[in-house]
Amino acid sequence: MQSVRLSRAWLVSALLVVVSLAAFAATPFRGRQFTGFYSVTGVKPQGDLVQLTIHVKLFNHTDADVKGVIVTLLDSTPSMMLRGNFPPVQVWKTHQFITMSQQFTVTKRELDEWNHPGTQPNLVIMYQDSNGKSWQKQAELGRSPMAR
Repeated sequence: MQSVRLSRAWLVSALLVVVSLAAFAATPFRGRQFTGFYSVTGVKPQGDLVQLTIHVKLFNHTDADVKGVIVTLLDSTPSMMLRGNFPPVQVWKTHQFITMSQQFTVTKRELDEWNHPGTQPNLVIMYQDSNGKSWQKQAELGRSPMAR
């Protein structure tokens, strides 16, 4: 009798796994839509602030081109103060890279945080999808593995 109970428990567990996987597969893309690398050059201290240039190489993981793209740099503090933006991109093709550079002024504290593992510049990508709906998504960045 015990083997029958184990068999039923195994079948129920297997069924739950299959149903869970099917439900997950039916949901929209759950990963990051935009990933890439960044590097910082031209660091010039100015008191508590630092002037620098951020170089990014970003990849569009979405399944469609995005339009009217503006990549902004926000402070990572709760105030999320706008530090500026990169030049706009009219169309960013699906599954393509874009490379951008822009000069910004940030606090020394902010720059120091970027040097700690698990932290990055707070880049937010604003765009319109193929249906004309506006979105704001954070880019997932890693330090550039190669010096610029």
